Amino acid sequence: MRIFKHLYKLGIVAAVALLGLTACGGNASKNQGDIPTKLVATHGDSIALAARFSGDFQHFLAVTDSLASIGELSPIRADGYRGVAYFQMGQMDKCIECFRRVVAIENPPAQDFWEYIHAGTNLVIMLTTDRDYDNAMRTALKLIDKLKDVDNPHRAGELQTLYLSLGDTQMMLERHDEAAKSYDEAYKWVLQTKNDSTNRPLAASIETLENIAVSQISHHMPEAGVWVDRMDSLVTLYEQQPKPIEKELKTLRALVWLHRAEVCQMQGKTAEAVRNYANYMSTDFGKTIEGRINACDYLVSARRYSEAADNYTELDQFIRDWGYDYDLETIGKNLLPKLRANYHAGRIDSALRVAMQISEVYDTALVRQKRSESAELATIYDTQGKERQIAEQRAQNHFVSAISTALAALVLIVIAFALYIFLQWRITQRRNRILVRQITEAVEYKDKYRALKQAQNSNETTEPIETKADTPEPKPASSEISISDFTALTDEQLFLCLRDLIENEKLFLQSDFGRQTLIDRTGLSKERIGAAFSQGSDSASLPAYVRELRLDYAVRLMNEKPELNVEQVSMASGFTSADTFTRNFRAKYGMTPTTYKQTQNQG
Repeated sequence: MRIFKHLYKLGIVAAVALLGLTACGGNASKNQGDIPTKLVATHGDSIALAARFSGDFQHFLAVTDSLASIGELSPIRADGYRGVAYFQMGQMDKCIECFRRVVAIENPPAQDFWEYIHAGTNLVIMLTTDRDYDNAMRTALKLIDKLKDVDNPHRAGELQTLYLSLGDTQMMLERHDEAAKSYDEAYKWVLQTKNDSTNRPLAASIETLENIAVSQISHHMPEAGVWVDRMDSLVTLYEQQPKPIEKELKTLRALVWLHRAEVCQMQGKTAEAVRNYANYMSTDFGKTIEGRINACDYLVSARRYSEAADNYTELDQFIRDWGYDYDLETIGKNLLPKLRANYHAGRIDSALRVAMQISEVYDTALVRQKRSESAELATIYDTQGKERQIAEQRAQNHFVSAISTALAALVLIVIAFALYIFLQWRITQRRNRILVRQITEAVEYKDKYRALKQAQNSNETTEPIETKADTPEPKPASSEISISDFTALTDEQLFLCLRDLIENEKLFLQSDFGRQTLIDRTGLSKERIGAAFSQGSDSASLPAYVRELRLDYAVRLMNEKPELNVEQVSMASGFTSADTFTRNFRAKYGMTPTTYKQTQNQG
């Protein structure tokens, strides 16, 4: 069901808007800016709604056009109705176009304000469904801005839906921190939404929290459990209402158990997850087709592949019941998991059939998304012709046909897994680019910080020290220094001198550099040198400090001389071998030097 969440929300918003018009009279009270507190029905609305509830949406569209042409419906209301009609007829592009025209109006009339907000909210949901996340986010922010100065009870329900949609778009854009803030805003407005005798506001608020919980679980966010708890609290409140809708209440309670099972599984609490899932499956909703399909995400995460594969046998019926066709999102979120469930359950024949199904619907889904309707029809016609040729050939030679089908299925499985690997590679590449940028920026920052600190310390050491007139000033480290130069220095001052010696003369680039080198150069004891580094620096020890210098130098060298290979860089940076360099580089930066160089060169 999760692949239809956004369209399901659109249906709810549209239905609430239409039902609101039928329930409201024309004399609703008004407040600031003459914006009505509720949707206000006109004579034109009554006629249009009668056509809408006839179920003939082509007729509904014609009536809307006629009423708009004679001025009985305002442009905002007319396009809002048209959008709903096109949505019901499955013409999503025209639906989006109608809602866009409404939102393009910068200053909607006060009497049409709530119809404007409803159409805009529907547009946000449609754009999110269409994966146009940037425009969905901008539209949601525009509507939220319109509502910020409106002060009436109707605002809370609208804002919780808008912030929910805004959070969904930000989550899909991987702007997780912003999404968390939007979801928190949605929750704030949930708490301010007043319930009534119908319990619809409370049920809608529970739906909002359920959508947020699903989003958090889908993205494996640690806050998912918090949202399930909040949903659970509202469901408990719903149970205490005088006249709850029993079927709806049972469904919501069942979903709480399912989501709690998913959260427990994420947290490694498998036994508790199993108990919650058992409670879910004991409900009437858990036994429905929709309930069993909903359960597949948990079953796959729990590696209960056979049960998931059993549930997925009803996926096609579920898709038909909803009245949708397979698109690219459905393939990715349902058919591929169905393929993996059957494969891991050892049902190879079923996995091959799913692979064949993917091959049959993939081209159609791609054409539907990328081309016009005429091009789509031509492609389908061509595909049908090819299918007839295959059928004729199969009739002539069953053996050859069976071999061809098996080979095609195997190829499709390879393609499916190759696509999955490719997507994972893309994600890794993007993560690597971010990591390389962070590494480079960190080294540049350390260089600037080191230069600044050296300048500061140089100024400090040149100032006369009044309280210790007999203490000699630290001298620049050089090849001529001796122990007499250091005896009166503090640990921090000694560290600065040793640091200058190591960095200025690049002693750290010598593969055999260590504490003995400093002893030979300065005449100090190993205890005195150890104390200088442990007390006077940020590093835990001399080896750790030297390792940091070598790694920073290696990063600069790879940036400045990309033609050098990893072994050359390791030797130039003072490491004893390329393996040692690679091991230390990976431990510090989370990637190998080879990956760093490749990513840097690609950037």
